[in-house]
Amino acid sequence: MAHWLRTSLVSAALCASVLSPALLAGRAQGQAQVVAAADTGANRSLWFSAREGNWDRFHTALAEIAGNDPAADGLARSAMSLRHNIEQREAERLRRQGEVREQFAKALEGEQTDIGLSKALRAAIELQLLSTDREALLADQQIREVIEKSERAAREAETRADLLTSFELFSLLNTMMEESGVYKADARRLSQRLEMIRLYVPETLWTLRNERQIAAGETPLPPYNKFGDDFEVKLASIDQTLLRRAFARARLHVEQVQLNEVMLGGLESVRTMVTTHHLRQAFPTLAEDSPREQFIQAIDTEIARVNAISTPMDDAQIEMVIDRVRRANDQTVRIPAPALLHELGNGAMGRLDEFSGIIWPDEVRRFNKMTQSSFVGVGIQIEYDELSNIRVVTPLEGTPAQRAGIHPGDIIKRVDGRNIFGLTLDQAVDVITGPQGTNVTLTIERKTDAQADDGNPQKEEKDFVLRRSVINVPTVKGWKRNGDREDDWEWFVDAPRGIGYVRLTQFSENSSRELDNAVRAMQLTGLNALILDLRFNPGGLLDQAVKISRRFIKTSGGFVVMMQGPGGMISSPEYTIPSQARLADIPIVVLINEGSASASEIVSGAIKAYAKGGPLKGDLDVVVVGGRSFGKGSVQNVWDITSNAKVKVTTQYYMLPDRSIIHRRPGAAAWGVEPDLKVEMLPKQTADALLLRRNADILALNEGGRTQADFIKEANPDDLITKGLDLQLEAALVMLQSKVESMRAAQAPPR
Repeated sequence: MAHWLRTSLVSAALCASVLSPALLAGRAQGQAQVVAAADTGANRSLWFSAREGNWDRFHTALAEIAGNDPAADGLARSAMSLRHNIEQREAERLRRQGEVREQFAKALEGEQTDIGLSKALRAAIELQLLSTDREALLADQQIREVIEKSERAAREAETRADLLTSFELFSLLNTMMEESGVYKADARRLSQRLEMIRLYVPETLWTLRNERQIAAGETPLPPYNKFGDDFEVKLASIDQTLLRRAFARARLHVEQVQLNEVMLGGLESVRTMVTTHHLRQAFPTLAEDSPREQFIQAIDTEIARVNAISTPMDDAQIEMVIDRVRRANDQTVRIPAPALLHELGNGAMGRLDEFSGIIWPDEVRRFNKMTQSSFVGVGIQIEYDELSNIRVVTPLEGTPAQRAGIHPGDIIKRVDGRNIFGLTLDQAVDVITGPQGTNVTLTIERKTDAQADDGNPQKEEKDFVLRRSVINVPTVKGWKRNGDREDDWEWFVDAPRGIGYVRLTQFSENSSRELDNAVRAMQLTGLNALILDLRFNPGGLLDQAVKISRRFIKTSGGFVVMMQGPGGMISSPEYTIPSQARLADIPIVVLINEGSASASEIVSGAIKAYAKGGPLKGDLDVVVVGGRSFGKGSVQNVWDITSNAKVKVTTQYYMLPDRSIIHRRPGAAAWGVEPDLKVEMLPKQTADALLLRRNADILALNEGGRTQADFIKEANPDDLITKGLDLQLEAALVMLQSKVESMRAAQAPPR
């Protein structure tokens, strides 16, 4: 661990005033000094207008600050740059709208094929993202005509069993009309069909996708690889007891969905299975008209019976329905019982909500890895290269892969002697990971210094035997890498002014401790303000969300989050955590966007509620900047239902301190956390910023734990600001720069 974690130094730093005269006078000797701007009304107005969400006043204040002499005023230069980049965004919006309009028109030229309609819908969706008036766009006659034609084409494609085309069109329609949800059920049904094909006849799905790629003029897929694609192995341990226990837990759902509705979802899923044409390759009896129609009739009879029940079904009634379905199956199409129960269970639990479901035996290991910051593996990040090879992005510091000498850019050819070309990344992860303490052999292809006859570097293959171990994945990241360890970060985005930057990628069991370490490091040299970046943070552990919120919230009597359960009953299971509000006395900007979900919404929402001027009249000086968060504010309880399967059920909704509900419920007009100041980024800006940030985060380490210069990608986080790629971050920085200048001017002795 770095030297700055020594207890004596930390204690001394925490005893110092955050804005002590020494820190205000400048940072350590040798660092650049800030040319302080005078404390103008514009400086103060910039911050307060952002907090009030008044974009017009914010822009006026920004223009006034930018009007100062940029040669003498560093803040003026920052303000000028932000104004310029905002203007560039609008110019790029207009330019790109013109391009996409042309693409839209071209897609509609001549005979409107399914692929042409797909291209038109994709163009329409991008126009929607670029538009400042989305309702007007949806009212456009050409857009409406494309939506109507695409719906007809999607239904016709499903009828003729062209499921990829149908799914593609319905998914695009659902994205286009996401607010109304009019195509949500269609998209879900087609997704269900394709998931069944993926499980039972995966090579057929590969063929369909490859044909679709070629028809669209795109590069064919790599050859199909059947490694790990045996559904009988995956479903072998599924029985009726597993379903019975899952149904029992379904009673605990927050919306108190009756088991009648749950059972209907299961029956309709089985009907979808039987009517999915491509599954006949796995279950030949489905191709026989008489058995298939008899079974469909039996399913329809059960659906009618369940619909006729006016009272909530009990366990015995549920068991009887499943027994009758199984007998009808045995007498007709004879689908293996585990497969039948698998689809019945998926459809049943899907009626609760999109976050509830059975975690089947073959999914448990992946589920555990997703919910933890540590997992058993070898410690590599992987991606596809341009030829669909599975390539190492980087080995993680201190892991078996890094110590053994796996390098960034290595191509993984085989795992334990089995070819993995053509596997999905998830499949590759599954075959590389495994039980702790076991070995796995990776066959690596690597370029050498020698040249082949064609002038390209020669390649060599080498086997690496790695022992799987627990891999810890840090969740708190800083502004810029400055060493060869995962915790070696430059935490300051503006070091002379003492403006720190912390990005949380998720909330795991160590997140609050990692945040504390970062804060201590910054406080040792003077932390005057902080950007907390929660964008694209999918959430994680509730206790960590509460602990991290308590780093900002000083109020001892208030809560961070409460729960609304069935019937609107409110509970407060919040962990008893004393306030450790190390960050309560400095200005904070919290960044959120549509990718901020669950625990990240709790943190941003709670901090916002306690901010000055907020409904709770707290003592925080915080502005939330960006876009509205995702709206995933529900609690999923997870139970073991067999020795190797689990079930997760949504049992409560998160409630913020202002008693608002985060979760986006069906038909809701409001959800998530709204930023104080909305700052829009165009789709390309977001994509470019994410790619640059990812590349800048890579630790390209060799077996000695040192950065390999020849693998370093030219990715400088400063470009996010200087090149206008990340307007949300740039706006946050300029706001805090003006705020720090105001505070310094207020504390400066009178002349």
